[in-house]
Amino acid sequence: MRSRGWVVVTVIVVLAVVFAGLGAALLMGGGASETDSTQTPSPSAPAPGAAEATSFELRQVYFQESGGIQRKPPLRPGPAKGGKDATGDLLRIDCDLQPRPTAPDDNVILCDSFGFRYGLGPSELSGGGVADAIALQGQASSDWTVQVTLTAEAAATFEDVTRRVSAFGPPLNQLAIVLNDAVVTAPVVQEPIKGGVLQINGRFTQAEAEALATALG
Repeated sequence: MRSRGWVVVTVIVVLAVVFAGLGAALLMGGGASETDSTQTPSPSAPAPGAAEATSFELRQVYFQESGGIQRKPPLRPGPAKGGKDATGDLLRIDCDLQPRPTAPDDNVILCDSFGFRYGLGPSELSGGGVADAIALQGQASSDWTVQVTLTAEAAATFEDVTRRVSAFGPPLNQLAIVLNDAVVTAPVVQEPIKGGVLQINGRFTQAEAEALATALG
């Protein structure tokens, strides 16, 4: 990302299940969870450039984990109860299933397009804070990005959030960019970010980036 203080994560931290579960139990509490074995095939992280991708959120990363589903019945990505059920929910999340609806105040377990699971806190910022969005071609590659400019109020919130998140160690110092209940990227925050400008790097084609910018802006 070109915004100051953002470093795109190039190495995903693969946590052992027990540590991921402990992190979830300690940090995720109060969200709604449900037993849902409905197997509705759908990529958990759809092409983020699609025109319908209008749901935009920033959520703090609590934990992240890789690997296939290890406990049944499978559970669709979505709201997570945490506490004693955290490890069980984590092991049941099937990233190939359609995510369950989420609310801004929910703690959630969501996936990215590579099948990594992320335990995330409540929404820190939503699409309502976007003032403008434009598609830009990457300087170092042919991939396209989407540059998001926040409203003055959202920019102040963003600065406060990045100040708080940057004080933690990994993975708590990451902010996940979530589109339509799928994690696009989860960069590390190294310092407070001023100015209210951020970039979404998702290996977009030009058409995808332009469609996403139109949807967000």
